Order: sequence, then structure tokens, then C-alpha cells
Amino acid sequence: MAQSGYGIDLGAVYRLLTEVAETVRVHGTRFDNVDRRLDQLLRVVNEHSRVLNEHSRVLNERSRVLGEHSRRLDDLSASVADLRGAVGQFHEAVISQGVQHSGLEDRMRRVERHLKLEPSPK
Repeated sequence: MAQSGYGIDLGAVYRLLTEVAETVRVHGTRFDNVDRRLDQLLRVVNEHSRVLNEHSRVLNERSRVLGEHSRRLDDLSASVADLRGAVGQFHEAVISQGVQHSGLEDRMRRVERHLKLEPSPK
């Protein structure tokens, strides 16, 4: 601080306080801008979170449905395997009586291919 012969230079103090006040005002404006940007970002993040939650809900539901379908396909596959075994036993019984097979085996294989099932062992 400059001092004159009469004490502290009040003009210098005033200029210094004016500079500090301007710096505080500029910082306040910048903080207001930062707050606005943060609010915008929070809105975007909240919207993304909402969409992500919705997608997670849909995926969980689809996973549940696919699990149910998979279980049903497993049940169907087991039933077809049982049916194939029963038809095979019936065929053996009929063949032993001298009756022709007439392509039953080929028909069963076509049904399995259509249903995209693994053929059961003979």
C-alpha cells in the first residue's frame, strides 16, 4: 500500500477493492454457468439412467421368457425321445410279427428336423 505524508492512500485501497469485487463478480458468473451446465448434465444422466433401467427391465423379462421357452423345448425334446422309443418298441414288435416298417423311421427324422431337435440314439 502506498502511503502519502498523511497516511494510507485511500485511492489505492479503493482500486484494490474494486479489482477484488470485479474478480468475485467474474467468478460468480462462471460458477453460475458451471451450475447451469451441471444441471443440464444431470438431466441427461438421469434420462440415460431411466432408459437404462427400462432396457434392463425389458432384458430381464426376455431372459425369463427365453428361459421358459428353453424349458418347454427341453420338455418337448424329452417327449419326442420317449415317443421315438415307444415307436421303436412298437416297430420291433410289429416287425417280429412280419409287418412292414413303411418309412416310419424316416418320418420321425423329418419331424425332428422340422422341430430342430437332436435325433435320439437308436
